Amino acid sequence: MQMPMDTLKLSSFFLSFSVSLTLPLIIVLLTCLCFFKGKAKAKLLPGPRGLPVLGSLLDLASNPHFSLYALSKCYGGLMYLKLGTIPTIIASSQEAATAILKTFDSDFSNRPQTGSAAVDILIYNRSDIAWSPQWPFLRKLCIFHLLTPKCMDKWQEFREEEMALLLTSIFKQRASAVNVGDFVNVFTCNVIGQMTLRMRLFHENNADAEHFRELMNDFLRAAARIRIGDFIPFLERIGLGGSLDEMKSLNKRLDQFLMRKIEEKKRMPLSSEDDGNKDFLQILYQLKSNSASEGEQLSESNIKAILLDMMAAGTDTATRTVEWAMSELIRHPHLMNKVRSEVDAVVGMEERVRESHLPQMKYLEAVVTETLRLHPPTPLMLPHASPDSSREVMGHFIPTNTHVMVNVWAVARDPNVWEKPLEFDPDRFVDNPVHLDGRDFRIIPFGAGRRRCPGYKLGLRMIHFALASFVHAFDWSLPPGEEPQDLDMNEKYELSIHRNVPLNLFAIPRLPTHLYNSSH
Repeated sequence: MQMPMDTLKLSSFFLSFSVSLTLPLIIVLLTCLCFFKGKAKAKLLPGPRGLPVLGSLLDLASNPHFSLYALSKCYGGLMYLKLGTIPTIIASSQEAATAILKTFDSDFSNRPQTGSAAVDILIYNRSDIAWSPQWPFLRKLCIFHLLTPKCMDKWQEFREEEMALLLTSIFKQRASAVNVGDFVNVFTCNVIGQMTLRMRLFHENNADAEHFRELMNDFLRAAARIRIGDFIPFLERIGLGGSLDEMKSLNKRLDQFLMRKIEEKKRMPLSSEDDGNKDFLQILYQLKSNSASEGEQLSESNIKAILLDMMAAGTDTATRTVEWAMSELIRHPHLMNKVRSEVDAVVGMEERVRESHLPQMKYLEAVVTETLRLHPPTPLMLPHASPDSSREVMGHFIPTNTHVMVNVWAVARDPNVWEKPLEFDPDRFVDNPVHLDGRDFRIIPFGAGRRRCPGYKLGLRMIHFALASFVHAFDWSLPPGEEPQDLDMNEKYELSIHRNVPLNLFAIPRLPTHLYNSSH
């Protein structure tokens, strides 16, 4: 019996429709199969589950670098966690840091453009070297005009004059304990002030000195706070960790200070028109006056943000490193004696330390390197942004829209790399010196790759010079009743690692008295 023509046509239609539907479906299924097979090979990163809404925020505590280090012991050198609504990857081992900052450096070189009100408000809407989308241009500008070896050598005489003035100030206060960090900070701030503005930020009868110190301390604390609104936007009104109004008020005070210094500079007699004699601010305004420089526009906000970078990060990191180095030498008197013997052998007792002496001080260099290993000035690198498409790193997927951070503090304590990683032992570097320029991923106190700190060479010069000068010029001791082994070495996180308790020491002069006269 034959089927009716209409029924035959209908059957043919459904057959052709099913074939046309099945082929795309097969393609989709095969694609999904390939995707999930790939995902089986490159797994999602391990990490703590966290709490609803908060994620792992409560795990961070007051010293987030230490908290993240503790978590990495459970979840590995590369782990994933949610900080509120922000997906975050933490690299805590040499292998993980190498992958992020070397193997995939170009993929992870940008900064997240959201997630920090402090950056938006305090740093002129992300106008500085660290956060601006113009960062390659601003970085190149600063290195070329301020941070080349030739530029740094130009200011050597100023650094030596500042150190002479500092030793004189300590000599005058030898009857009482001095705050080591405060004195080093005067030196670093005046060096940066001379290089950027050709003026000393701290000097006698300077009403701005304490105001400046207060501003910088407030800035560093505000930038380091964990603000609930940054991680959970709908809780912004709570203001936990600092309100937006507080940061706007601080930004206003910072801006007034910077503008006052800029105006003071404009009223000073102009230096020679030769670029070699211009300070950095003059150079910046000269570049700004051009309609464009190398295809990039330099704004007033860029100039103020760069000055803020130099005054805050450029001074605080060197200050804290010298303070930690002195703390460790006080705790280990036999190491203090080794450093002093070397410095005395190089310099003698009839002159002050000069920068030209420093290359001969190899044990001092080992002490500084070990200090930077145990007490890196920036324990957590500023966050990097994951690329627009996911990447496979160390066999794991790194999702898009993820913040990526390197825990420098944890990397330098990696037990798979360091023998007795928690001990202060400069001798480990005497016969095996390491590069601090980001090539050796066992220790990266100044970062690595495209985002390495552009001013690390200047920072190292100031650290070595200050430490050598202090050890050479004075015998240092704790106040009566305090023992070296009992010295409080607890940390306080403020972008750089501060001592929880300031280091107060007595300074006993050990050089001829005339060397403490800054006119010599």
